[in-house]
Amino acid sequence: MLKKGVLWLVLFWLSPFAILGQSESLSAGILFYNVENLFDPADDPGKMDEEFMPGSDRRWTYRRKEEKLNQICRVLLFAGRWNPPVLVGLGEVENLDVLQDLIWNTGLNHLDYHILHYPSPDERGVDVALLYRNNRFNVLESHPVQVFMGEGARPTRDILFVCGVLDQKDTLYVMVNHWPSRYGGEVASIQKRMAASTVLRGLCDSVQSLHSQAKIVAMGDFNDEPGDRSLLALTYNRSVEAAPLVNLALRAEGPVPGTIKFRNNWSLFDQIIVSESLLTDTRGWHLYPNRMQIVAPDFLLEKDPDYPGVRPWRTYRGYKYVGGYSDHLPVMIHLRGP
Repeated sequence: MLKKGVLWLVLFWLSPFAILGQSESLSAGILFYNVENLFDPADDPGKMDEEFMPGSDRRWTYRRKEEKLNQICRVLLFAGRWNPPVLVGLGEVENLDVLQDLIWNTGLNHLDYHILHYPSPDERGVDVALLYRNNRFNVLESHPVQVFMGEGARPTRDILFVCGVLDQKDTLYVMVNHWPSRYGGEVASIQKRMAASTVLRGLCDSVQSLHSQAKIVAMGDFNDEPGDRSLLALTYNRSVEAAPLVNLALRAEGPVPGTIKFRNNWSLFDQIIVSESLLTDTRGWHLYPNRMQIVAPDFLLEKDPDYPGVRPWRTYRGYKYVGGYSDHLPVMIHLRGP
């Protein structure tokens, strides 16, 4: 019997999109997905991962991990349809082992995905990572960039910096983020996200000081809304003479108004920010259409029993395992080739 992920791969490649669609080299999808606590059930003595083990209150098992991996595979295949995303930014992954299981033990195993991941200083061990299709994206450079929270402060996730060439035609600078949460309250924690914003802005300034029209994609779970000052600081009053940065979350479209829901309120914490050169330079790879898509098929949602409408179908509700996908929805953009 085919595994779920393999079955979905077969169905997509036999779909009319695969037979009648344009050549995949004409388009490239870029997706970000906070996958909600993708942990390895084995204990990592250096991290606070005890709650995601078979004997913990959450009873996180290898079988549950395998089910979650196949669910993530299904999301990526659905999002790309006949043309799976070339770049996939991930948040809340514990280590390289779970990422290798994702690309080798699901229906992604024929798509030539490779992994970029560096362990971060986050105490729980949740990191960011980038999957890339090696037959289309040639990595030139990658490294983690620390977000320093101050002496004695709890460390946070690094920003993953990647430079590579898409289809041997255009250089992309990609930055994967997972900024500090609002734990303790939005106001009490804003300076932590401002620190991350300053680091990301510095990265973009450094790239654009060398190449003013550099093509930049900064994506992630920013734990702030597009209109909050941590995000506005990236797109306004920048010191370098370069192509402005544009937050595509301001042009988001989808069947729901956000990527995460708390009680009756949707928030758009998951965002993709690009340099304006990706909107205007149609001689190379460029954004088309000029907006960000919230990926929200029915299978990622459940009816909200407490408030009107639907909500993301998450893996855990408190400590109760409910078997869903994630408490976040993915976001995606599409590039068109020259």
